[in-house]
Amino acid sequence: MTSLKLGLRNLARNRWRSGLTLAAVAVAVGLMVWSLSLYEGWIQAMVRGATAVETAQVQVHTAGYVDQPRAYRGFRLDAPELASVRRVPGVVAASPRVELHGLVGNEQRSQVARILGVDPELERRTTPVAEAVTAGRWLADEPPSRAEPREVVVGSGVARQLQVEPGDELVTFLEAADGSLGNDLLRVVGIVRTGNTALDQQTVYLHLSDARTLGALEGEVHELAIRTEDLTRAAESAREVAAALGARVGMPEGDGASPGEELVVRPWQEVLPGVNQMIVVFRRSYWILYLLVYLLAAAGILNTQRMSALERRREFGVMMAIGMRPRRMFRTLVVESGVVGVLGALIGAAGGAALSWYHQAHGLDMSLFTDQAAFSYMGVAFTERLYFDLTLGNVVEPVLVMLGVALLSGLWPAIRSARIDPAPTIAGRTE
Repeated sequence: MTSLKLGLRNLARNRWRSGLTLAAVAVAVGLMVWSLSLYEGWIQAMVRGATAVETAQVQVHTAGYVDQPRAYRGFRLDAPELASVRRVPGVVAASPRVELHGLVGNEQRSQVARILGVDPELERRTTPVAEAVTAGRWLADEPPSRAEPREVVVGSGVARQLQVEPGDELVTFLEAADGSLGNDLLRVVGIVRTGNTALDQQTVYLHLSDARTLGALEGEVHELAIRTEDLTRAAESAREVAAALGARVGMPEGDGASPGEELVVRPWQEVLPGVNQMIVVFRRSYWILYLLVYLLAAAGILNTQRMSALERRREFGVMMAIGMRPRRMFRTLVVESGVVGVLGALIGAAGGAALSWYHQAHGLDMSLFTDQAAFSYMGVAFTERLYFDLTLGNVVEPVLVMLGVALLSGLWPAIRSARIDPAPTIAGRTE
């Protein structure tokens, strides 16, 4: 307690210098809190964008399909099994899908497309693709009668390549699961623009029952896409879904043997390893940001403590001559550094948290950094406002790191002051 009182008194001697150091520490900590909340918000927006319109947060396939996607590597998913998945805590919706690849076109143009068979209502609950329709409409709840062309919704890139609009007709040719050639007449009923580049340029949506007929799948599906409430708990949700289906979590680690028909449940981290690794690298790079920002704060604290120690050398000499031990002198100066670090960090954390909370509630206008209202990054669409993700860790970690930086910055002046020789110091002779 005595060391704390002495430390506070010494800091109050030169209020301008102490105030400037406190300000530097507060700005550094506030900037780190704001930056971490910004980056976490960016990461969450990227994960939502990467998973929302296509993969969802959890997926179910056969191990063989994950290893080599083929039309004949499907699995049966009955209504009771789908209901058991939807009862898993944290699961919002689940959509069975059939994925085929074939040629889609008309008399003038054609292109290879990804033909995705979905249940219109379940897909609407699982992904926002139905809300991304820019022309026409989404698939009807029930497919048209067999006498009419099968209705499809095409991505905006597909529509542009084939130069089609709602009402136009297309034909498709593809290899079915039994090796036969599937072909049929399609009618475009809508065009979607999701912002996911690969999806918009390659995907054609049609009814799940129609896709099964085209692919000769006889009630099977290739994929079950599952939407969860919490992105960060996707791995836990995958384990619970696997337990409900009697499946395994993740791909089996074999000795090179071909994967079989075993069902595997994978969270988005495994489905999108590139995105997950980028996030891991991004978060590990936070320490580079700490180094750059806190280096300036450390220089300010070190300068303050060094100048203060030089100005009070004779005072220290007198104090040690009348009985103050070097250990107590060292402790007093370290406490001064700690007080500067703690007070500055708390002020900065409060300011940074307040600003981050505002941007979490109202978003940051990204038009300040780009001339476009919306933009895409790595195929993921971002809107004009980015919402921060303020967490307790984003506030506590910068404070704790700054406390460590402050204590380390005060070690050298404290050690030098604790080792002075009282007699020559009082006489004004430097070592």
